[in-house]
Amino acid sequence: MKRILLCLSVLLVSCGDASNERPRMIAIAGARLEPGGGKPVIPYSIVIVEDGKIKAAGEQADTPLPKEAEVVNGLEHTISPLGTDGVIEPGKPANFTLKGLKETRTMREGQWQR
Repeated sequence: MKRILLCLSVLLVSCGDASNERPRMIAIAGARLEPGGGKPVIPYSIVIVEDGKIKAAGEQADTPLPKEAEVVNGLEHTISPLGTDGVIEPGKPANFTLKGLKETRTMREGQWQR
C-alpha cells in the first residue's frame, strides 16, 4: 500500500510540477519603478513581462492588469534595469532587478534567475 501511495505521489508531483514551464505572462504590481533612461520614477507601478520582453510598464492606476498574468507582489520593492544603460519600457528585453528589504530577485530575458 505504501508503495502504491508513493508511486501515486510521484506521478502527481511530476504531472503538476510547473517549475519547468515558464509562465506566459508575469505582472509585477505595486513596486517602485526606476525605468532608467532619464525617465521619472513611478512610485506604484505595474510591469508586465511576456515572452521575455516588457509588454507594458507604467503607473498602477493607468496600466491594466491582465487576468491571465501570474501576479508578483511588488509592494515595498524597487524595480531597476540591469546595467548602466538599461531601460524598462515596452519592447525591451525583461532584464531587471526586483529589490526588497529582505531579498533581491533578478530577471533576465523574462526568467527569474536563481
